[in-house]
Amino acid sequence: TQQRMAQETQFNALAYFKRLAEENRLAAENGFKPCYCSGPDGIQGVMESFRKAENFIMVDDTTSQNTHSQGVGFFDRNVYTVFILGRYRYDDMKARDEKLKLCRRIFRQFISRMIHDKQTWRYGDSMAYLDLGQIFSKELPRYSMMGVTGLYFMVNNEEPVDLVYEEEEWRTE
Repeated sequence: TQQRMAQETQFNALAYFKRLAEENRLAAENGFKPCYCSGPDGIQGVMESFRKAENFIMVDDTTSQNTHSQGVGFFDRNVYTVFILGRYRYDDMKARDEKLKLCRRIFRQFISRMIHDKQTWRYGDSMAYLDLGQIFSKELPRYSMMGVTGLYFMVNNEEPVDLVYEEEEWRTE
């Protein structure tokens, strides 16, 4: 059925971004721990629970979604967020700058890998609707989290959704 086909080609963003974090050599060499968080409010809790890790690549397991029409059908726009964060000694601005540069390099490598994977159809149709033409990113302000720097980026994925009205789904009097 159409619904089963949609599920087979659906992009599994959580697994994909965690895999990128695990496979990136620069992240591994610098001890970045891949994990999940639940929104920006969940970052501190994740970092505290892994006291031995200094650096993190966190995939936000909560997704913002928008169902909309582009004139020829309906689509679900999912927004996925990934945080690339590094700890430094709070009063050491040189260490902060170095960590931020490292986070930026990993971010650029993630983008190049996503482009490569989409262009080579490495994951079949699942990345077909991933919008790599516009990737929003934002660096953490200097004193936003004591002793943590880095950035987060957001990627949109727009997949078609079947909104055909089915009479048997409704009770009628």
